[in-house]
Amino acid sequence: MLRSLIVSTATGTRLKGNIFKAPAAKTVVILITGVEGNIQNNPFYTVIGKKLAPLGIDLVVGHTRDAFNRVTMVNQLTRKQEVYGSFNEDFRDSDGDVDAYLEFAKNAGYQRIILGGQSLGANKVIHYLANHPQAPVDKFLLLSPVNVEILRRRISKSQRQVIKQWFTSGKYNKILPFRLFRWLSSTTVTAKRWLADDMLNNVHFGQDKDYTQLEKIKFTGAWMIGTYDRFTGGNPVKYLQNNNQHLPTAELNQIISIKNASHIYRHKEDELAMKISELVEKWQ
Repeated sequence: MLRSLIVSTATGTRLKGNIFKAPAAKTVVILITGVEGNIQNNPFYTVIGKKLAPLGIDLVVGHTRDAFNRVTMVNQLTRKQEVYGSFNEDFRDSDGDVDAYLEFAKNAGYQRIILGGQSLGANKVIHYLANHPQAPVDKFLLLSPVNVEILRRRISKSQRQVIKQWFTSGKYNKILPFRLFRWLSSTTVTAKRWLADDMLNNVHFGQDKDYTQLEKIKFTGAWMIGTYDRFTGGNPVKYLQNNNQHLPTAELNQIISIKNASHIYRHKEDELAMKISELVEKWQ
């Protein structure tokens, strides 16, 4: 059964997620969403949730602050209205968002917690696990992590000039006259973060990169990707293999590919859900 789920961060920001609830579930899969990759835009979450429910496994679709372009909510602590979204995202908030969903899972009494994410949500999970070695997580599940450098290449020279000019002139919170990556409406300061903040720039294609975050992760789990994913910088499967080898647990992790699937698994949702359900059943 699909229900809405609202969780609060330590700073009081309320996040609007969803949960597919199975009777007496002892295992929960938490999937942190990507930039505007909410349940409405990505049908695969619903297919996964419906596939896991008969197995007695809950699915939490963890909408973080960038799941929608703009959300208005009342802060749990200040009781004041706040507006957040992908348009003004600060990557430094991501650990707090992930923690809010883990707190929900702990308080709900699940015996097993699988923490995963899709697209930039996977990058957020990587950062979280690298910095929270004692997190109450049994396995990780990383779907289509984004090579941030690929996104940066889609910001043209003229766009970069506008971002620099507006930032220098103090127009930090003004919405840019163009869309980042051709689809993201963004403030100047958030565009600046996309260009310069490497906090979530943690998966790469190539050896001369910074793999520090991956090298800190002690958890085990699985990576998944579509063979038509265009956010990797090279062959998607080799991309995952390259990143996995930097984990201390590399030999214990699985790499699963979905043939002919795109970054958001369009028309491959059933196959993705089947692979995930088989994987999670093994982990129970």
